[in-house]
Formats: sequence, structure tokens, C-alpha cells
Amino acid sequence: MNAGLPGGIVPAVITPFREDERIDYTVWLDHLEFLLASGVHGLFVLGGQGEFFSLTEEERIVAARFCAQTVAKRAPLYVNVGAITTQQTVRLAQKAEEDGVDYLVVVTPYYLRPSADELVEHYSAVCASVRIPLFAYNIPERTGVELTPDILRRVAQAHSNFVGLKDSGGKVELIPEWRRAGLQVFMGRDHMILDGLRMGAAGAVTACANVIPRAFVDLYNAYQAGDLEEAGRLQRLVEPLRQAFTLGTFPAVVKEAMIMAGMNAGRCRRPVGPLSAEARSKLSAVLGKLREARYLPGAGVIAGQGA
Repeated sequence: MNAGLPGGIVPAVITPFREDERIDYTVWLDHLEFLLASGVHGLFVLGGQGEFFSLTEEERIVAARFCAQTVAKRAPLYVNVGAITTQQTVRLAQKAEEDGVDYLVVVTPYYLRPSADELVEHYSAVCASVRIPLFAYNIPERTGVELTPDILRRVAQAHSNFVGLKDSGGKVELIPEWRRAGLQVFMGRDHMILDGLRMGAAGAVTACANVIPRAFVDLYNAYQAGDLEEAGRLQRLVEPLRQAFTLGTFPAVVKEAMIMAGMNAGRCRRPVGPLSAEARSKLSAVLGKLREARYLPGAGVIAGQGA
């Protein structure tokens, strides 16, 4: 079922906001171009790192259209259209398909805790409403809902355009089960990419790739080339940035890291605020190691070191 589907490194792209909290499309265009030029294998927009939860339905529609027009088929574009209700998810899915995105990604309904049968019905309804391929998005830490191999197998058996899973649950031991169900799996935890690849994942959706995309592309390429020593070294190199997520309220750390590295990222929408001075100092140390490894773009000044 998943023959011919793309894999590789797919950044979970930020949505940049101006100080007045409107989407900054100029900054977004530049960042999308930077990621494409870094050799990533696709782009995932309007996920958690993209702050989809803070956007209105109209903003999500316009943002997906903008990204589709900007990327212009130069790489596969994955767009999260998941919402609390099936009705809204279907609307977003149909608009995204109409506007030219390549793959739909559907996060589980959040706040609610649907039963297994309700989740099967939800995903089935979305699959039936479109023709393009669709991935489920499992992130129980944020949604309180966990997708199981049995749930996804039932949907896959009924709908040929249900093709895979973006998994941020961290249970790499389930990857073989999802693959036996005919699904392609993207690892959604940056610090477990190598483990996921070893278990059969096709690639990774990574928030930290907003900051250091080449490091993740090199990790993936090293694994594909059979250089496990180099892949392991790169996995260890990128892990501290993912571990730094605890320094602030999600999803602020990635944007702070980008700004401290001399990139444009904008603020997060409130109530998420900036990092504390202490947190920025700790993040600065992490970025210093990445700069030493020549993975930070440009020569921007790291905040906390003379900025």
C-alpha cells in the first residue's frame, strides 16, 4: 500500500508571527526556501510546532494554500488538517486537497477522548471525503488520545488512501506492527530518529530541523548508506536541542533557538511567551555545540554571548 511514498527528513515547520501575532508570510517564505535549500525530503506544516491550535479555520486554509503555492511541488508537502470535530476536519481536508497539498495529516481529536470505534469512524469519514493520501498523527502526550495498530489497521483495510502514521508516541516497538498493517511510519520524536529507522520507519518529522536541517539530513543519509557510526554520532549531536524543549512552554524553544542563531522566526501566539534569561543561557550552550559542529546557519550572534 505504501509503495512509492516518500520518506526521509521532514521538518515540522514553524508558523512565524509578527509582534501583533498576525502570520508573517514574508518570514515564512524565506524559511521554507531555507529548508528546501538544505536538502530536506519534505515539509510538514500546521502541526504542533506550527501552532495550528492557535489558528482560526480560515487562517489554516489560507496558510495551507500559501505553503502549497510556495513549495510548488519541489518537495512533498504534508499539511495537518486535524480538528476536534470530524466535520471541521473534513472541511479542512477538502480545502487542502483543492489547494494542491500532497499529503494530509490528521491529528487525533483533542480535548475529547474518543473510543476506538469513534476514531475509526472519524478517520474513515476523512478518508472518504478526499482522494489524496492521508496520514494519521499520533501524539498522545498532547491530545490524551492514543492510536493503536488495531485502530489504524481497520482504517487502512477500508480506505486505500490511508497510507501512514506520523508517530510522536515514542513506542518504536510498534513500528513493525504498523508496517504489517501496510502503513508507512514517520518518527515524530527527534531524539529517537535512529531507533525509529532501525525499526523500519521511513523517515522522521522533526521540529529541531527548523534550526539545523542539514544535521538531520546527514543523519538520515548516513543511515541509508549503512554508516551507523556516523548516524549514531549525529543522533547524539542533535539530542540536546530536543532535550532543551523542557526549558520553556511548547513550542517556544525552537523559535527561540532560531532567533538566537540569527534566523527569523517571530514570536509564539499568547499565552506562550519567551524563555527566561536562565533558560536562554542554557539554550545558548546547546547552540554553541551545534555551531562548533558547523551546523548552525550563518554567523549570527547567539543571545547570551554578547548579543
